[in-house]
Amino acid sequence: MRKPNGYGSIKRLSGNRRRPFVFVVSDAGRQRPVEYFATQIEAEIFAAEYNKLHHNTSLADHRLTFEELYHRWLSRHIADTDPSASAICGYRNAFRHCSVLHGMPYSEIKYSDYQRIIDDMRRSGLSYSSVKKVRSLISLMESYAGKIEAGGKNYASLLSLGRNKPVNPHRPFSRQKINRLWNELDYPGVYTVLILLYTGMRVGEMLQLLKTDINQRQQLIRITRSKTQAGIRTIPIHHRIQPLINARLQSSGQRLIADSTGNPYSYSRYCDLWKRVMLRIHADGHTTHDCRHTVATLLDNSGANETAKRRILGHAGGDVTERVYTHKGIRQLRKCIELLK
Repeated sequence: MRKPNGYGSIKRLSGNRRRPFVFVVSDAGRQRPVEYFATQIEAEIFAAEYNKLHHNTSLADHRLTFEELYHRWLSRHIADTDPSASAICGYRNAFRHCSVLHGMPYSEIKYSDYQRIIDDMRRSGLSYSSVKKVRSLISLMESYAGKIEAGGKNYASLLSLGRNKPVNPHRPFSRQKINRLWNELDYPGVYTVLILLYTGMRVGEMLQLLKTDINQRQQLIRITRSKTQAGIRTIPIHHRIQPLINARLQSSGQRLIADSTGNPYSYSRYCDLWKRVMLRIHADGHTTHDCRHTVATLLDNSGANETAKRRILGHAGGDVTERVYTHKGIRQLRKCIELLK
């Protein structure tokens, strides 16, 4: 489709760039770059918004696609609500499940198109939680579409998700498997599993830890980045993993958890490492969240103080002093964490 004169153009720059697409406009006979983008679709959306704002110009006969609506909604949603990194990751995963709709004009999408995606996800064995996130994304996009007058729909509330049947229920690690980890300490990545098993951290919290988050003198881990507000907390370092933490502090890089070259792990890279460790100790089938489930189970079985257990795991509670860490409070947390054997 030919664009009107003065609309501007999008070019792809050569080389290995993080944002290779550039939107340029003519200025006094010369092309002036306005903004750079990671994908062409983001550049196209920006170009449309730019021309509406500066020239009140839209492309003739252009119909907003599902993909364009998603990118416009996401940028607005991030600006308005500042969602967590895990929430944004959830939106992107849900969007990928809707790939058959990406190029469709939004105005042509029907209830049956959405329901077919949900049904296909359930048939492929995906969890109730996964399809619920897709429905949530559709609902948010429909609400935004109404605000920008791109067509008001309310299909999300009509979607049937099926029964909420648990998929892969969490299983605690047995004492035998935990002992195997200690016996395989030299195997790459084993130390990370032990850190999870003796702290109760979420894997995302562990991967984001900086070395400056470790208080060596007081032997504390300070979690400053988490998926929930209650997750911002302090965890005493169990004496059994203290040598593992100390060794990591002597390694290269700023992150506590990194590969042999000092590069931090992304979640997907860490999942590959996790699978290799589980195969090594004959524990395939265990998930990273099983570590938190193990900590909760072992503390329960040891008669741990409920408030201390909740604070260690970063679970929300009614205690208004939840995040006030006095010397007495730290002692209680340390007593709790040392119940793990």
